Amino acid sequence: MFRMAAFLILTTFLSSFNASATVRIGDLNLKTSFVDVKVARSLGGNERGPALGVLSNGSLILGGGDKGGTLFLWREKDAKLRTLGDFINPKERIRDSRFAITDIAVLKENVNSANILISFPRLTNRNCVEVVVDEISLNLTTTNAKKINRWFTSKPCVPVSAVQHAAGRMEVINNKSVYLTIGDLGYRKIDSRSLRGDLGSVFKISKKKIEKISSGHRNQQGILLLNGETLITSEHGPRGGDEINVIEKGTDYGWPFVTYGEPYTQGDYVIPKETGTHKGFREPIKVWSPSIAPTELIQLPTNGFGKYSGGIAMGTLREMALVFMTFENGKITSSEAVNIGARIRDLEVIMSVQSMELCLESSA
Repeated sequence: MFRMAAFLILTTFLSSFNASATVRIGDLNLKTSFVDVKVARSLGGNERGPALGVLSNGSLILGGGDKGGTLFLWREKDAKLRTLGDFINPKERIRDSRFAITDIAVLKENVNSANILISFPRLTNRNCVEVVVDEISLNLTTTNAKKINRWFTSKPCVPVSAVQHAAGRMEVINNKSVYLTIGDLGYRKIDSRSLRGDLGSVFKISKKKIEKISSGHRNQQGILLLNGETLITSEHGPRGGDEINVIEKGTDYGWPFVTYGEPYTQGDYVIPKETGTHKGFREPIKVWSPSIAPTELIQLPTNGFGKYSGGIAMGTLREMALVFMTFENGKITSSEAVNIGARIRDLEVIMSVQSMELCLESSA
């Protein structure tokens, strides 16, 4: 007899609310349902699905849309998207899907309101780009929202012609602080420790304090505080060398000096000093070559997911798959990929009395 877990998959390209499928992982059947959220996708260049946050009642906060900075509220009971407001000034972006809300972190909430953080790359009036984190107050009764504070602004500001690898993933620590990933932003001077500033780092931030935790990262698209204790990130490498790292304070993870991947061309923004190695720097606990383009990480519930209960699930872009992993004694001890047929950019878990649902946001 197989255990059945219910999955809600939010996708940006299916037109029906009734599409479903069942996939198998080990002795577990995964039921997938697809919901159309096209209005929340960001366009320009490559299409990008919305950022995703989950409230305790199962309602979803989506971030993106044609303007890049629109927040939407989605309630399962009526399956409608309601607009909460726009939070990226049109002057702070170009029509490029990368200039959109990257991640949403729910700090605190009650039945009528919630405080969240949003991260996004911001175009300045100097025509350069920085990653910012803003606190937003949501009124769930009147379905509107307003900006409260700016928590973080990355430095240096990177020329817009180079911008990529913004990262901007957040993991909530408590209702006053989060961990934040900042990628290398395609900065040509990323190989200079004295010039790269905040880029390629993991931070612990609050409204009043910013603390750098680690450095030497390329593009950390997933972050997870496993069991509330172990901080883990997933990271894109160049042409292979995608990684999972256990993050420890004060540690340099090697980019761009070492990587298990390979350089793209001699004209790329930075050429790794050594490839096929992490010699002299902290080793990742998992490496994929060729690349799978890893994205968000979540911890699965402790029951209902077979041998992966309490383990890790990770989205992928290139593989269009969920990767399930077990983690023991600081190591990934097993992993298995399940094809979903969609580029998965964000993941959340919903716990309810009736079912356990894994919410995914995907992009075409």
